[in-house]
Formats: sequence, C-alpha cells, structure tokens
Amino acid sequence: MQPLVTIITPSYNHARYLENTVQSVLNQTYPNIEYIIIDDGSSDNSHDVIKALAEKYPQIKYVLHKENKGHLRINEGVKMAQGDYISILSSDDWYLPEKIEKQIKKFQELDDSYGVVYSAGYRYYEDTKEMLEPFTNKIMRKGNILKNLLTEPFFIYPISPLIKKECLVKYPFLPGYRAEGEAVYFRIAMKYKFDFVDEPLVVMRDHSGNTGKDLYRMHSDNISLLTNLSNLSDFPTDLRGVINDKIGDTYFYNGWQMLRNYNDRHGLSLIYCALNFNKGKLINPRFLLSHLLFLTARKKL
Repeated sequence: MQPLVTIITPSYNHARYLENTVQSVLNQTYPNIEYIIIDDGSSDNSHDVIKALAEKYPQIKYVLHKENKGHLRINEGVKMAQGDYISILSSDDWYLPEKIEKQIKKFQELDDSYGVVYSAGYRYYEDTKEMLEPFTNKIMRKGNILKNLLTEPFFIYPISPLIKKECLVKYPFLPGYRAEGEAVYFRIAMKYKFDFVDEPLVVMRDHSGNTGKDLYRMHSDNISLLTNLSNLSDFPTDLRGVINDKIGDTYFYNGWQMLRNYNDRHGLSLIYCALNFNKGKLINPRFLLSHLLFLTARKKL
C-alpha cells in the first residue's frame, strides 16, 4: 500500500497565488495525499479564496486564523497530519507534478536512518517572468550532511523536502522567528540522514513580498538560530569549531551586503563581529573594501 503523504500550506497574504499553489498539489501524480491549508491571519482576501477552493475541491482541509504566528502554524499542521510523510509548500510557490511520487520512490530505496528526501528546484522571477535553475542545484549531498550544510555553498530549498513526520515531531519549528526557512533541516540533520532526487521538482517564486528580502531581520534570525543550534545537546561536539566559523561567516556576509547595498554603518559593525570568530577575515579583500566604501561615503556627506 502506498503511504499517506500530508502536504501543508501555511498561507499568508498570497490570495493571488493560491489557485496556482493548490492546483500544483491536486495535479500530483502520487495518489495518496492529504492536503491541509492553514491561513496565518491574512489581511487580504485569502480566507475567501481558501473557502472557495475547499468548496470546489472537498479533499482540502483548512484552518483560518485571525492572528499571525509565522512558521508555528506548520507545527499545527504537523499535529493535524495523518500521513507518515510531510511536505511543506508555501502559498506563493508550487510543485511540479511528479514531486511526491519520485520522492516516495527514493524513500522506498532507503533504510530507516533516512528522514528527508529533498530535490533541486527552480526560481521563478516575477518581475522578468524567467524561470531559472540556480547554481546551488549542482551541489547536492546525501547521508550525514550537517557538516556540508555548515561549510558549503549548499542550499536546501525549504519547500523541496519530503520529511518523515517523526522528524518534525522531534524537531518542530521554533517560536520567535519570522521565517525559519531551511534552518529546521540543520536540526533534523543532527539525527537523520538525507538523500535527494537529482532534478528540479519545485518552483520558488521570487517577488517583492518575500520574507527573505528583509536582510536585517533575516540576519538577526540566522545568528540566533545558529547559536541555538550549537547549544543543543544533540549537536555533535566535533562540529563546534565548524559552527563558530559559520556564525562568523554569517556576520561577515550580511555585514558586507548591508554596507554594499545600503551603506549602513551597522554593516561595518557586523564585519567586526566576524573577527571574533575568525581573525583571518582581516586579510579578506572584502574587509578592506568595506572600510573603503564606508569612508568614501562619509567624505561625500
């Protein structure tokens, strides 16, 4: 018998995209799917759209909330889920038709130590109508991948994984973060192995409302998430130095982006914070350029 897969869509102010998102679930070639939509206090007409879609497609289960709680709504969906496997689809993105089928097939080839099967993905740029395959699709890792996640330019599309439900029960999404994104997979990777389907199975939409475009908030969340990760009892002791380097790299990269894009002196302070984790940043060309950019801008004032 084919295992039940639960797809959870956390919805927030994406009324204009919901039809496309829902259709991508209903068009899956894998037949045994439970679909749950949880709206997180949308202020647009998402509630009306969801009700209309559920009336049209009775297999859709939904919950509508008035209060916004971010990724904690996914935990609610996990508690509701009847499936042994869970896939999380944001309300502005979509799946390609064979996504679930190919990932279940991969799981059936693996032993019980594997908790996640992810895939490559496309980026759809709303302003240009282009669909591109990023270079990160070329970097795919399997097995025990926590060190890879911390040290390589390796990105798991947050909507691509098919996850054993037990993983999300053990490592739920954390309160206090606007968008935890792929960080939950760092925690899962402490205990479970990963594998992948080496082809794009998902599409992430790039538009002006993406939560990941708030660099300041994302930086704060990323540093907090990495620090909390390093303090978990499950975190491997042999990776302590690795995660400190990762935290330093995060300070340095985000500081550079703030300084380059916004000429924000806060960016310079982040770059100095990076030196607390890795003094080698002193000889990084970007360290010298950051000072040049900042000093040049000050002279123009």
